Amino acid sequence: MSKLLGLDIGQKRIGVALAEGKIATTFGIIKNTGLKEAIQQIGEICRQEQIEKIIIGIPKNQDTFQADQIHKFALELTKSLSIEIDYIDETLTSKEASRILEKVKIDPRSEKYRREVDKLSAKLILESYLSRARC
Repeated sequence: MSKLLGLDIGQKRIGVALAEGKIATTFGIIKNTGLKEAIQQIGEICRQEQIEKIIIGIPKNQDTFQADQIHKFALELTKSLSIEIDYIDETLTSKEASRILEKVKIDPRSEKYRREVDKLSAKLILESYLSRARC
């Protein structure tokens, strides 16, 4: 059973989720303070968790600044780690995560809330990938 790592790459934070088999779970947050540091932390997670593939969410409209940044990040990740990387459309994952979190009593303006949105978005990215893989 392969282990997957899901990433929701943002300018300030990277949401991280894991999947083993058909179940995706939130894992944590990596502060996106610099490319080298973020890749090092992702590499550590991949080694500790024995990750076989990384799934990165990318906006479907590929002509955005964010999509370009994610592609650059993924290229550096590929150079640094010898792990297969796949992409999946992340359109609306943050909105869906926010909708799910409406039930939780966390101030939507707080850092904690934003961290939860990023973790949940990474989980939704993985779930979307897993459901597509089953088709």
